[in-house]
Amino acid sequence: MKAVFEVKTIQADWAPPFKKNITVNTYEVKLHEEFDRITGNGNDESVFRALQIENDGAKLEFSPLFTLKDPQEEDRGEKVLYARKGTQKTIAYLWGEKGITKNIVFKGITEPFSSREEPAKEEMPQVELATEREPGTLF
Repeated sequence: MKAVFEVKTIQADWAPPFKKNITVNTYEVKLHEEFDRITGNGNDESVFRALQIENDGAKLEFSPLFTLKDPQEEDRGEKVLYARKGTQKTIAYLWGEKGITKNIVFKGITEPFSSREEPAKEEMPQVELATEREPGTLF
C-alpha cells in the first residue's frame, strides 16, 4: 500500500520584485518512506516522512526546519501533522535567502492487495495418473 501526496512548493524572494517560483509534485510513498527535499542555504534533507497511512488520512513527520501553520488539535507531537484526505496542510521555512511554503494534500492510497481477496490462481495442466501399473515397475 502506498499513500499519494501532492506537494505544492512556493519559493518567494524577500526583496522586490518578490518573485515567486511555484512547483507541484506528486509522490507515492510507502510507510516510513521520506519524500520531498529542501536543498540550498546549507540544507539538504527530506521534508516529510510517512509515520502512519490509513484510508482517510496519514500521519507525517516533517523537517525541524519548518513550522506548521495553523496547527490543529490532531497535529500532536513535535513536528508531526495529520493530513486528512483532500485537506491541505501548510508548513513554512522562513530562515533562508528565500521563504519557502509547502502545501501538502493527502490524495488517498493506491489499491492495496486485500488479505480478503485471493490472488489469481495459475491454471495447472491436468495430468492423468495411471492407476494400474505393470508388475515389477516402480512407476
